[in-house]
Amino acid sequence: MNTTKGKVSYSLEDFPFLSAGHIHVWNVSTNPTDGLLERCRDALSEMELKRVPFFKFEDVRQNYIISQGILRILLGAYLNITPRDLKIGRHSKGKPFSLDDPKLCFNISNSGGLAVYGFSREGEIGIDIEHQRPLPDLEQMITKNFTSSEIKFINAKPAEKSQRFFRFWTVKESYLKAIGEGMRLPPDCLEFSIEESKIRLLSVKGVFEQEDWHFEEFSPAKNYVGTLTTMRPDLTVEQMDVSILF
Repeated sequence: MNTTKGKVSYSLEDFPFLSAGHIHVWNVSTNPTDGLLERCRDALSEMELKRVPFFKFEDVRQNYIISQGILRILLGAYLNITPRDLKIGRHSKGKPFSLDDPKLCFNISNSGGLAVYGFSREGEIGIDIEHQRPLPDLEQMITKNFTSSEIKFINAKPAEKSQRFFRFWTVKESYLKAIGEGMRLPPDCLEFSIEESKIRLLSVKGVFEQEDWHFEEFSPAKNYVGTLTTMRPDLTVEQMDVSILF
């Protein structure tokens, strides 16, 4: 998998074409700025707008409006459809997909005021990011969510324990999102290995995994880690900067 260096910015009038063999990854801050919240709110469907008041805290409401609004703005640009008119369905286990063009696969993740969006026409994808931060319950999180061999790897270098935890976490999350399971399949039912930055899925529920998924680590910003899960190893990942759109 090849990743282009730097970030490419576009306006809606000059929106990038998602060609065969490519994946677009967009990064965006979910911190509200002048006009951003209003534009994103205008992009939401009636059903999404009805959900907004049910979020108890203002920052959570704003995060929802911006993250969902930008998803619709990007999908609308790819499909040449007004964002509010897009039809987004959900598979049986909750993973969203485009009813207007099911072959346009996408996934979204957000953490610590940053959201990332992945788009592909080369099969399902999963994407996950985490803001690296102190976790008071780190030891419990490690014990609860990882297999014995994974725990051994995470604990092998105490100075890197937190970073290794977040790396493994995004690998598992992105895979679960790619297959549409979300966190319905407990993370400790999956076993991965990371050797010289090469990630391999070893087993699911203790059974050797036959499917050939591919994992690409990336850093969308300073102090963030992320993983992109795809069905092919030869895809070119292009990093996009959504800020030019607003």
